[in-house]
Amino acid sequence: MVFYGNLKKIRKGLFIGIIVVGLSTSTACTPKEIKQPELITDSNRHLIGKETTGDYMISRNGVFIDSNGIEYSLEELKNRTRNGLPQNRIITKIMEENFMPSSIFELETNEKNGVFISPEIITVNGSLSVLTDTNGRGWELKAGDSVEYVFEKYRSEVVENQNMLIGYVKDGVLYPSQKFDQLKGKYNLTIEESGQYYFYIINASSDTIALKEGTLRLKKNN
Repeated sequence: MVFYGNLKKIRKGLFIGIIVVGLSTSTACTPKEIKQPELITDSNRHLIGKETTGDYMISRNGVFIDSNGIEYSLEELKNRTRNGLPQNRIITKIMEENFMPSSIFELETNEKNGVFISPEIITVNGSLSVLTDTNGRGWELKAGDSVEYVFEKYRSEVVENQNMLIGYVKDGVLYPSQKFDQLKGKYNLTIEESGQYYFYIINASSDTIALKEGTLRLKKNN
């Protein structure tokens, strides 16, 4: 959040409390735009760790004005997040209060010796990336099974701590996440109820977050 005198300039896609309201980002040095997560390739690798700019909202006396001059009250912004679930085939309901992703991207993993490898990806603020198995499906897990996802971010040239949220989707419902701001980390979950599970990553930073290959391990409680 950047202060301009008595005005607060807020990028679209940032959390207002925990509200996310859309996003359009671009880099300061190139016309290339990233509006949703992308697999890292030679065409976007130069964006890793760079500062991004984008549409914004200005808060003035309780009224939010976007870069197109349209005014919103806080309640109107909340309504936008409640009713604006991006089209997707995996998530039907979100239990993270007052949060709606700017986009939902499926991140298909590659299985190697029972370990699921997620590819390198660059994400934008407010975006949600859902890990799937090699066929685009979720994982059928039972109570007592355990999950471990190990990740590593590329270092940012802009911010020291890149806020990222990791959580799970069970039978179409997205449940609250855990926050990770370190460069490397592990997400661990013990399954309490049987069902079909996916695992998701949310970019909760003001700029892009680029991730190296990650590893998802599932341990069955036989």
